[in-house]
Formats: sequence, structure tokens, C-alpha cells
Amino acid sequence: MASYHIQINTGGKGEAAEHGMYINREGRFTEEQYGEVAARGQANMPEWAREDASAFWKASDDYERANGNTYREYELALPRELSRAEQVALVERFAEQELGTTRAYQWAIHTPMASDGKEQPHVHLMFCDRQLDGIERGPEQFFKRYNAKAPERGGCRKVTYGANKEEAAQVYEGIRERWAKVQNLALERAGVEARVDHRSLAAQGIRDREPELHRGPAVSGIEARGQVSQVGERQREQRLAREQTREIVVAEVWVVTRQEVAAERVAVRERRELAQAATGPDREAVLQRVEVDRREQLGRAVAAAERRVERRQGLGIGGQLKEKLLTQARALRERIGQQLGRVKEWLAERFPEPMQRLKDLGRELTSGRERAAVPLDLEQVKARGRQASDQWRKDLHRQQAAQKQAAIEQREREQVVKEFKELATRRAMQMSGYRDRSEEWLATPEKLRKTIDQFNALASAAQARALERMAQKPAIVRDLRQGIEQRRVQVQQLDHGLGL
Repeated sequence: MASYHIQINTGGKGEAAEHGMYINREGRFTEEQYGEVAARGQANMPEWAREDASAFWKASDDYERANGNTYREYELALPRELSRAEQVALVERFAEQELGTTRAYQWAIHTPMASDGKEQPHVHLMFCDRQLDGIERGPEQFFKRYNAKAPERGGCRKVTYGANKEEAAQVYEGIRERWAKVQNLALERAGVEARVDHRSLAAQGIRDREPELHRGPAVSGIEARGQVSQVGERQREQRLAREQTREIVVAEVWVVTRQEVAAERVAVRERRELAQAATGPDREAVLQRVEVDRREQLGRAVAAAERRVERRQGLGIGGQLKEKLLTQARALRERIGQQLGRVKEWLAERFPEPMQRLKDLGRELTSGRERAAVPLDLEQVKARGRQASDQWRKDLHRQQAAQKQAAIEQREREQVVKEFKELATRRAMQMSGYRDRSEEWLATPEKLRKTIDQFNALASAAQARALERMAQKPAIVRDLRQGIEQRRVQVQQLDHGLGL
């Protein structure tokens, strides 16, 4: 099935030439270690770089302004369903559509092994934001600031992506949508039924599926070579955390359901115990209510048995097995009266305090009636029973609230530690924006930078222990949260593109 992925990356000063070597598998990025290049191409290079694209990216590193982007890149997943020639045609069509004939670019298709043992074809489309205008410029002048009054004296004009973050987000959303349309057109022409959608699962109205964890080509290549990557390990931890979260939610729902059932059973048992203490008309009134309780419980049990039978019938179960299930449902109706007697033992074992209150209340009312020789006040009995039950429910709700608050605080601490680990992983892998001279890294508070570097200097086992200690100490988590928030604010103020 075709899958959709686009990630827009930018590079700072000193990063373009190295990234160009990476996508072309040149220099230290050998094909033996990083995998072969399935196809490559380039276009719109100026005269002095048409024979060697690496000269263009080296000039960008040397002459682009200090706070400018030396390159921009679209990392795009390609449909497996297309042949290699169709994938190349798809890349060239999208590059021509987005970059035209005025922006220099090069691309390379990589095919590392995915987790399912098949190819994971993707393309790195690396390009420059500066536009060719027909004026011949040397390497140094090409990357100078644009001169609107005398273009021949300045550098090439840069493409803008919006005056603010909101406009930039709209521009990038348009790019994402156009990439989906181009892919679907290629799939349709190839006679493939599968289609892709750039929208999130929530926007598509899909609620029964969780978003996939995108591993990326670099990590897939590392894992395919039998090595363990930090990103791959983090994703395995994320999958485990998702499963644990689902289990916790299911367990909480189950506990609440059991507690509600237990509370109802306590109320029923209250009325039965009070019925034993009442006499005359009072006893008859209580017994009528007890009989209603018994009938309701029988009805619920029979309805549950019938639902089980209907579910099994819906699976196509028939014949002797169907008759056997119906017989079991009828037998359940007869045994339900005997099984209700076990409820008292279960409540006495798990809720001794409420049961003891009910017994004391029954003895108190019975002894008081004997001493005063007056009829039993049924309304008083009901009121006392309700008071005991309400108090038990209040205690239970307070305990649940305390447990829920503790769980929320623990999840918040774990989230901060998770964000810290992700920053440390990106720093350890020297990803774009996390190198020593990168603006994003310099925007990180100094204390947080030192903590990340100290953490990365530890061995894997020591890092795991350090993360556990962090999650258990609120003071450390508070400092990490403050540093991460400061970093987020500083990075948002930088004039860089968004990574989508």
C-alpha cells in the first residue's frame, strides 16, 4: 500500500556541501556503508557548477550570509508500486513543478531496507532558494544580498516562504498537498488502485488507527545492517508506551465499571439486610423492593447471556453448538439465584468497612426498636443506609482523584524526559540544527546544552538509569521543562523554514 511522507529540511552555514556528499554517496559517505544510489540527477546549475554540483554547495557554504539557509531539501517517500523509471519520472515532474527552471537543484533516490524486509524508496531533492535571472555571476556574487535597484551588482534574489509563521505554514501545506496530487496522478497512470492523502488521520475522519512512527531512511539503513540506532530504540520505546497507555486506559475503565457494579451490589445488599430487621408492613415494603432488585439482576444476567449468544451467532455459529449455547443461557437463568449469594462474601472480603457499617446499623435499629417497643421507621432506615453508602462513595471518589492526579503528574514528568531524550538523540546523531555552529543549537540554553552533552557521553546502560532518575525527581524535571520551553521559544524566533 502506498504511504505518504514528506519532510522539509533546511541547512545552515557549513552544512550544504556535506549534505550533498551524503545524498550522492561521496566522500566518507560510501555506498558500502550507506547503501547505493538508485538514480540521481541535477538541473539549473549556474555555468561554473554545471559539471560539478558539489562546487555549487561548497560556494553556498562559503559565501551565503551567516544566518541564511545554504540549502533546502524535500525528503519524499516514493511509492513501491511504481517501477524505477516511473519513480524517476515522478521525481522529475515534481521538481519541475515546484522549482521550475530558475532554481538550482539535485536529487538522489535511495532504497534502504524497510522493517518489513522490502525496499523503502525515497528521494532527497536538494535545492537552493536563490533564483536565476539570466545575469552571469561568479560564485561569490551569486550568494550576495540581492540589489533591487541594480540587480547586476548584487546576488540572486531569494524565494520567500511567507512573512510570518502562519503564512509559512500555509505555503508548506500547499507543498504537501501538491506532492500528494502528483503521486496520485502517477499511481493512476500506472494502473495502481492505491492512493495517498497528505491530511492527518484526524482530518480524514479516521479514528480507529494510530499514526505511524516514521523511521526514516537513515535509521532504516542502520537497522538493516544489523545495528541498533538510537532513533529505532526510541521508536520501540514509543510503541511500548502506546501499548502500556492503552492497557492503562482499559484497566481504568474496567476498574470504574467494577466499582459501579460493586456500589450497586452494596445498595442491594443494604436493602436485603434491612429487610431482615423489619417486621409487619415495613418488612413487606422492603421485600417488594428486594424482589425488584432480584428481578433486575436476573434480567441483566439473561441479557448479557443473550448478547454473548448473538455475538457468536453473528460469527456464523450454528447447529449443535448453537443449541448448546442457548441451553447454557437458559441454565444461567436458573443458576443466577444461587450465584447472587456469593456477592455478599465478595463484598465482605473487599469492602469490609461498608459491610460492617450496615451490620452495626441493623443491630442499632433492631435493638432500639426492642427497647422502645415502637414500629420501625422505614424512612429512617433508608436515610441511614443512604448516608452510609454516600460516605463510602465519597471516600472512593477522593481516592480515585488522588490516584488520577498522581498519574497525570507522572505522565507529565515522563513526557519532559522523553523530549529531553529526543533532543539528546538528535544531538548525538549531529542532525541538522544540532551541530555546534547551528543557530538552533546555539539558541538552546547553555545549561540544557551541557546536560545533553553530559548525557550523550554516558554509556547506553548509564543513560537508561539516568533517565529513570530524572523521571523520579520533580526538581530535575522542572529544570528540564524550563530549559526546553526556553529553547522552543528561541527557535521559533529564528527566521528558518518549518520541518514538516
